[in-house]
Amino acid sequence: MTRTAPAHERDHEPLPDPSTLMGLLHVLRKAHMELVGKDVAHRRFSQVCTRGDARQYIEELMPHLMRERQMRGHRRDGG
Repeated sequence: MTRTAPAHERDHEPLPDPSTLMGLLHVLRKAHMELVGKDVAHRRFSQVCTRGDARQYIEELMPHLMRERQMRGHRRDGG
């Protein structure tokens, strides 16, 4: 039986707390709450336990956050 290697070597490591990574994740969670509400954001954030989970969470949220940022920029500019 062949074991599949994780996408990144440290994906299965637990999240270090406290760390810069945890700080970033909490900032992202706060932004996510503004977009989808506290309950939905909390449910999704509670699934983040490993470095791989954190990477996936960041990759999942960033397109939504960047789109919102772009939309808010257009509103400010009158567009």
